[in-house]
Amino acid sequence: MIRFYLMVPILLLIVLCPFFALAGQTMTLDQCLTYGFENNPTLKGADYQVAATRENAKSLRADFLPSLSTSYSLNRLQNQSAHGPTEEDYLDQNARNFSVRVSQVLFAGFKIANTHDKAKIDIERTRAERELARLELAYNIQLTFFQLMKAKEDVKVAQDSIERLEQGVKSAQAYFEKQLISRAEVLSARVDLADARQQASIAGNEVNRKRIALFSLMNMPMDPAVAFTGGLDFFDGGYPAEFDQCWQIAKDNRPDIESLEKQVAMLEKDMEIASGSYLPQIKLDLGYHDQDRDYDAPVETFSGSVERDQRNRYWSAGVTASWELFDGGRSWYRRKKSLNQVYQVREQIKEIQLFIREGIRKALFSIAEADDRTAAAKVAVTAARENYAMEERRLEAGLTTIPMLLDAQIRLARAQGNYTRAMLDYQLGRAELGFMLGNR
Repeated sequence: MIRFYLMVPILLLIVLCPFFALAGQTMTLDQCLTYGFENNPTLKGADYQVAATRENAKSLRADFLPSLSTSYSLNRLQNQSAHGPTEEDYLDQNARNFSVRVSQVLFAGFKIANTHDKAKIDIERTRAERELARLELAYNIQLTFFQLMKAKEDVKVAQDSIERLEQGVKSAQAYFEKQLISRAEVLSARVDLADARQQASIAGNEVNRKRIALFSLMNMPMDPAVAFTGGLDFFDGGYPAEFDQCWQIAKDNRPDIESLEKQVAMLEKDMEIASGSYLPQIKLDLGYHDQDRDYDAPVETFSGSVERDQRNRYWSAGVTASWELFDGGRSWYRRKKSLNQVYQVREQIKEIQLFIREGIRKALFSIAEADDRTAAAKVAVTAARENYAMEERRLEAGLTTIPMLLDAQIRLARAQGNYTRAMLDYQLGRAELGFMLGNR
């Protein structure tokens, strides 16, 4: 009993330890990807599919080996009536039969070898499908993570705007009480403050939505204490900027192209299996037999009673060759079916290649444009901050008006939004390029 009470806290600690580890955790994009790869149900299902095809290939290896079977039978025959000459097979008796049989296929039109080869190719196909699922998951996690970082930046921009506008409203109210500005300017400042609060609310809602999506992609329990960090500077190094270089990388890396190529190889094996039906099949059989007949009564002859019990033990060996000369065209049409499916999959490969080439070009243009826009937006943010600070000092000196200060605030908020949007577009472009190249 004491041992039981000691084990309970230990078991609870083991069960709850993963949840304690998540509490208050800060996760980067790399950590999100690692967690998603380990826990996403789609990837787990793909792992099971690979394991299933591997076991299928192992089961087909048995066709290369001989089969061993045995049988035993016990029959009781009780004769009710008989007319005419007596047949020994129908006299009262107990019949026992035991046999062991070994069969080995010597030639089956290469069907066994081709079927096994097809199963091995299927393993490679399912592995490529798993890599495709992994690639798509990584891409979706990256997109969601970057969008979450953009939403968080939008919240910060909106909060900064609210702080500046709250100060502007206070200043406007003070100037209005001194009759230095009209009430319309005060109302205008309050409207701008309300708009900023609306933008902050929208950005906050977007943060929550992206957090939910990210938790779902990783198959991670929702936890408000988990914070995601990393900003919008994940991709900051070099990348292949030439289309031909990118296309060569994509042809070597994309798992969907590899999967379709494996499908073509499997269909070609189906064609070989169908063609093998035109060839003969040869089988070797070896057997050992033990037959025992125990009659109830001996046979009466002129010289006396004679026991008719009989027991035979013998070996048998034989080779059987069979050749189906006509099957109504079944094998021919099966081969034609597989050939048409080969043509179909090859067209799918061309379609995928067109999609990838288009995606690479779009991603390269998006990256270049976003890179230029980020540089310009960064300059604009610096200028907008300086302009707002200048208008604020001029307002204190009585050299400008509240509307001018509000205009400077609007320009600053717009410049900050453009900057975060440009950074997001750059990260999305890099993620899209990596997806198109099949970077795993």
